[in-house]
Amino acid sequence: MLLAVKRRWHSPGGYKEVLVLAIPLIITTGSGSLQSFIDRMFLSWFDSNALAATVPAALVSMTLTAFFLGLASYVAVLVAQHYGARDHPRLGGIVWQGFYTVLLSLPVVVPVAIYMAPIFNWIGHDPILQAMEISYARVLVLSIPIAIVSGSLTGFFSGIGRTSVVMWSNLLITVMNIVLDYGLIFGNWGLPRMGVAGAAWATVISLIAGTLVQLYVFFSPGYRKAYNSVALWRFDPELFRRLLRFGLPVGLQFQMQMLAWTVFVLLIGKIGVAELTAHSIAMNVFMIVVMPVAGMSIAVSVLVGQKLGAGNAASAERLTYSAIHLATVFFVAAGLVLVGLPEWFIKPFSNGMSAATYTATVPMVEEILGLVALFCVFEAVSMMMAGALKGAGDTRFVAWASILCSWLFLVLPTAILVTLWNGPLFWCWAFFVVNGFAMFLLYWRRFKAANWKQLKVIA
Repeated sequence: MLLAVKRRWHSPGGYKEVLVLAIPLIITTGSGSLQSFIDRMFLSWFDSNALAATVPAALVSMTLTAFFLGLASYVAVLVAQHYGARDHPRLGGIVWQGFYTVLLSLPVVVPVAIYMAPIFNWIGHDPILQAMEISYARVLVLSIPIAIVSGSLTGFFSGIGRTSVVMWSNLLITVMNIVLDYGLIFGNWGLPRMGVAGAAWATVISLIAGTLVQLYVFFSPGYRKAYNSVALWRFDPELFRRLLRFGLPVGLQFQMQMLAWTVFVLLIGKIGVAELTAHSIAMNVFMIVVMPVAGMSIAVSVLVGQKLGAGNAASAERLTYSAIHLATVFFVAAGLVLVGLPEWFIKPFSNGMSAATYTATVPMVEEILGLVALFCVFEAVSMMMAGALKGAGDTRFVAWASILCSWLFLVLPTAILVTLWNGPLFWCWAFFVVNGFAMFLLYWRRFKAANWKQLKVIA
């Protein structure tokens, strides 16, 4: 077995090739989930209601704008396939088309920021939570245009294999966010005590700093010469249409999945504040476990795009299986820790809880973490195969499969359960596992059919 692993490590499409590109992206997505984890941990220390408020607030603001982030994210695959085809001079123009999606987002972002209070009044959570939700979401939604620019740049650097730029800029974002969180949430170091609004401003300021670093590298002389990062700034109708053709399904997937998650959270909020707090803790633990492997899924999309751009479909398939092996090993190990040592993940959130809150929430979290571990087994396969299908340009199938599973197997049964029986929370998360298993089956069948090997997103 060790000999087989060694051969697979060094062979084309093997473990080494995947990890060389994936490790910086794993660190990037891992640092983002760590940032959210610490952000929510500080808020739980500030006020136990703040934790319950910020998760739905973040989901609502992202739901209303996720379409544009998903659209811009497909810059990575367009760049990767052109890069694999050795068409380097066009890459700068692709990134600029991603920048132009900011203009599409403004007619949505601005009204959402203005009318945030009526949105949360309509949702109807506890008035204490509503005030915090509005304060957090109103600031956070203003970061969307910056996030679109950052997503386009991240796609460029990932597509050409310079994932170290993405990693270091995102580590800067994470460190800045943690420092500013500590200052702005609690009013330390002479900064104003802003609570949940301080957490949102910390996110926005740190994102601006990281994006400026990426722009500095993108506009540097070497990149201007090799990739026309300045010369191709004009709007290119043909390139933009191609970005829309393949990126719109990704944007729709982001939008509808975020909406499904938001409805899921809002339904849980109707069960009770204790259940919403327990769900928020479990969700943050889930993100800590899953987001690093999301970086590997992005790497699979990029590598598959590069391989197909170079006309090497066999290597694209092999590296996808290599990524599945690596993700499965990680998720099985993480699942064992979740089940065996749940207190490791719960303790950071429980430190500031009263005895009554602890008793009401922590047992529910411990139950849910077992379901998270089970979900991760299916996610190891589905995330990698979804990444490969996106890298090939099969974005419509990935989008519709994800949307249908989220609404049919997660939202609909949860809505029935909450409406008729007011929970319980454990069974709501059980539907989450069913949703993961359904996506696993659909992506597996599509990948094995092998039609994706004939697809290309470049002219």
